Amino acid sequence: MIDFRSVGGGGVARLIYRGVDISSELSPMTTAINYTDHWHGEADEIDVTVQDKDGLWKGAWMPEHGDTMQLFLSDNGLNFIDCGVFELDEPDASGGRGGDFMTLRGLAAPVTKALRTQQTFGYEKKKLDAIVKEVAGRSGLSIEGKIDPLFFKRVSQRREKDLEFLKRIAEDTGHYFSVRGKRAIFTNYKSIDGRKPSFTLHLKDKNRDDGPLISYSGLKFQSKGTYSKGSAQYSDPDKKDVTKHEESDSRVKTGDELKIRGERVESKAHAEALLKARMHMANRQHKVGSFVMKGNLKALAGNVMGIAGFGRYDDNFVIDTSAHSVSRGGHTTSVETAVAKK
Repeated sequence: MIDFRSVGGGGVARLIYRGVDISSELSPMTTAINYTDHWHGEADEIDVTVQDKDGLWKGAWMPEHGDTMQLFLSDNGLNFIDCGVFELDEPDASGGRGGDFMTLRGLAAPVTKALRTQQTFGYEKKKLDAIVKEVAGRSGLSIEGKIDPLFFKRVSQRREKDLEFLKRIAEDTGHYFSVRGKRAIFTNYKSIDGRKPSFTLHLKDKNRDDGPLISYSGLKFQSKGTYSKGSAQYSDPDKKDVTKHEESDSRVKTGDELKIRGERVESKAHAEALLKARMHMANRQHKVGSFVMKGNLKALAGNVMGIAGFGRYDDNFVIDTSAHSVSRGGHTTSVETAVAKK
């Protein structure tokens, strides 16, 4: 294990490099590990900084492009979370009077090349869950989550990577999408936003040396880019007429009106799903905030956190991005959040 607790820091890590646990070898030379976890549509990231006083990381130990590393993190050395497998790229050498260092950076490793290859497919007379399973199955991904029972007469994937296509149809049907190792999470908004918080941050704790909340910023209400109401047109190919579906959002008092025109919308159910999805993704930004806390492995992207003692800001928030920094100086977690729709 790489145990930063013994040097006055916090947190424990394990690193598996090309299938081999190298934690004990790296422990004396590792100075920091950073893990950034994204909830929807972006690849997770890591960077590991090691001392390089003998120059080995510039020579024989330098990672090759495409090498993989798996990261596990723990607060106590007993219960570890699997952060995933990362494909290493851009080793970054630096140095000065304080010594020489190498930073190993990586992005969440795609399971197969198919995820990164542009594809063209048509999916006809299929439910949404069948489409998602077919696309994910090409890359050996299992599917988790609650998928709404939308039926498509036809949907096209035109010169899109599978990851891009799954993100697009998620955003157009009211779902979140992310990849965790060999698992694809494709789940409707309600299944995430409606959950109870994993933990709650209290404003009063920022005045305590042992309190979890260190700082906060950007906690605000905003109306720009939000919608209090919207409408979407859809056409019935058999009847050849155009109808309008309307929605409103009581959370947003001064937002604009979203108008969806000229897009292929084949039924009322699709118009409703598309309009609700677009309004949801925009309106979750009407209340946002950034928080820094003592290391907290419950603060993972996709989890819900509460805040208390902040007056009218008190609410439940979905963690969009979390950044975990484990070093000899301590273990901190930073999160970017947007309000959860109840």
